Amino acid sequence: MTVESEEEYKLNSTSSEVTTDEQQDMKSAETQKRFKNFQRSYLVVYLTVMGADWLQGPYLYKLYTTYGLAFEHIALLFLTGFLSGAFAGTALGSMADSWGRKKVCLLFCVTTIAALCLRMMNIYPVLVLSHVLSGASTALMYSVFEAWYVAEHTTRGYPADWRSRTFATATFLNGFVAIIAGLVANQLVDFFGVSAPYFFAMVLLVFAGFMVSTTWTENYGEAQGNRDVKLVVALKQGCQVLFNDSNILILGTAQTCFECSMYVFVLLYTPAIENAAANHFDDDQKLPLGYLFSTLMFAVMSGSLAFQALDRQATLPQARGLARFCTKDHLLVIALAIASASFTCMAYGISSMIMLGLSYHAFEFTTGMYYPSISSLKADAIPEESRASVMTLLRIPMNVSIAILFWNVDVISHETLFALCGIMTLVGATLMVCCYKK
Repeated sequence: MTVESEEEYKLNSTSSEVTTDEQQDMKSAETQKRFKNFQRSYLVVYLTVMGADWLQGPYLYKLYTTYGLAFEHIALLFLTGFLSGAFAGTALGSMADSWGRKKVCLLFCVTTIAALCLRMMNIYPVLVLSHVLSGASTALMYSVFEAWYVAEHTTRGYPADWRSRTFATATFLNGFVAIIAGLVANQLVDFFGVSAPYFFAMVLLVFAGFMVSTTWTENYGEAQGNRDVKLVVALKQGCQVLFNDSNILILGTAQTCFECSMYVFVLLYTPAIENAAANHFDDDQKLPLGYLFSTLMFAVMSGSLAFQALDRQATLPQARGLARFCTKDHLLVIALAIASASFTCMAYGISSMIMLGLSYHAFEFTTGMYYPSISSLKADAIPEESRASVMTLLRIPMNVSIAILFWNVDVISHETLFALCGIMTLVGATLMVCCYKK
């Protein structure tokens, strides 16, 4: 081979390599674009559904007080919802793997709209039925939507570590949506009355159902979707998976500890800060609960951003020192530990608006870290064929624990309940440190 031909060969080889690299870059860019479109189709539905849920939060306690209900009667309604989530929600969620997760997401929209319609009636048995429906719907909201996304993400062949991007983005944007929901709820109540946010939530749920039906594809726990699977069989399969993997049990226990505490916080944060405010303000001066709710959701967004930053550093190849420590399981431990400290401060400073306000925001910051970390860890640990059933089974102890607490809420002081939440979240953190296997 002559010198000239050798140089030409090298030039052609280099050109071929560049072309191959360019093709890989183009393929990578195209994959990123398809992933973004897929991610967007999920987030639009997820954020709409969560927006409808957030609209109900700030004034639910107030709505029931306008009906003349006592605190123990309101707590009983919450208890009904959690028991319904534990049993009816688990039954429906377990069948999503065989019925089709898209169909069950649509069922969620229908049952939630029905629950909100019933909630507008000042008839206590009707309100109980409303919470039966909403309890089952909530169990679906926190399991089947996520199960649909994880299955679709895997089916389309996207990298597993991209799931944490979606969960972190969803948590961050969910906080943003919640801030807007708090502001909108405040304005709707000012102009149209305390029931207005619930009618607007129905409109959002109709839109979410339309988007699911038109933009989502169906997926099942099995490749062909065995629709003849019985409920007992689905639950049995879910239990077998659950008890054969200690990591799933540990994650389920951590979830129970944190989310049980979170729902107790949802019930107590309004009356607790109102009682503290009564020592500082006149009786006719109202607290801006919608604005308080919005600032709490800003704390959730901050926690989500912290998770994204720390998780990104931990996954870098050259990560060293503390950066390598910030894996998803460690971030979950940090969230549980800070939550425990926050609840301890709430119990200690129950009569101080400043202490309660700071503790509320610290806890919501941990919520922003908790959701993407627990979702990513469950996505890795739970097998696809029984994902929805296992995720709904994990919520049973949480719902039962909350029901027990709410049943006794009229005889347990607020500071004692906050202290119990501090103990539960500390137990969750300890179990993750001592028992979780990487």
